Amino acid sequence: MSDSEPPRRKVLSLKSGVAAPGGPPPLQRLQRPARPVIPEPPPPPPPVTGDWKCKPCGARFDPPADLTDEDSVRCPSCNARLGLAADFRADPPRVEKLRARYLKKA
Repeated sequence: MSDSEPPRRKVLSLKSGVAAPGGPPPLQRLQRPARPVIPEPPPPPPPVTGDWKCKPCGARFDPPADLTDEDSVRCPSCNARLGLAADFRADPPRVEKLRARYLKKA
C-alpha cells in the first residue's frame, strides 16, 4: 500500500466460521433433531360392494331397505328403473321381473 491510498476497511463476513478480530464470536449453526419416521397406516379396505348388479350400466348396489314394496328401485349410478322393491325382497328374488342381476356370494 502506498501513502496516497486511503486505508481499506476490514472485510466482515457474517457467515464466516472465523471470528472477526475484536468482534463477537461467530454464530453456531443449530442442529435440528432428527424427525422420527412414522410409517403410514395401511389404506382402508375397499367399501363393500352390493349384492346386485345393474344390467344397463353394470354398477353394483344394494337396494335401499327403507322403500315400501310398491316403490321402484333405481340404480344409484345411472338412475335406471330396475324393478319393484317387493321383487328384490322376495325369497328367492324374482329376477325375471328385474333389470338387475343377483351376484352370488362365493
